[in-house]
Amino acid sequence: MAGAIRVRERPPEALGFPSPPQTPLRAQLLPCRVGHDGPAAVSAFLRPKFEPGSDGGELWASFRGRLMGGRDIPLPPGYRGVLLQENDPPASDEGDPQERWVTVTGTFDVITEWGIDAVPPQAGGLALAMQWGSLAPAV
Repeated sequence: MAGAIRVRERPPEALGFPSPPQTPLRAQLLPCRVGHDGPAAVSAFLRPKFEPGSDGGELWASFRGRLMGGRDIPLPPGYRGVLLQENDPPASDEGDPQERWVTVTGTFDVITEWGIDAVPPQAGGLALAMQWGSLAPAV
């Protein structure tokens, strides 16, 4: 289904939404499916411990009783991750009914990729996908 997404350019507090957090959010890529879509007290369930190492360090945590190893992967230069909240269109809008209105509620610059019982490899999965930002202009 084709459609457009409009991002509100006015400050969210002017529209009755909370301001985005001043500190960046922590995005987590878990190696499992979580049957929930919405806000969660992640810091209450996922408490990573940092272990320095030659490759920049590793994170270790337990989630639902399983040991997980993690690695922080920064977004490519010039990119920023955003958390969006879908909103109803303004009453005055008579645009395309398939348009979706969203507000930016937070941002992130790093994604923590987790693996079960081990840290994901540096040259695999998400780390490879993050290289696309610098390769895309050449294609």
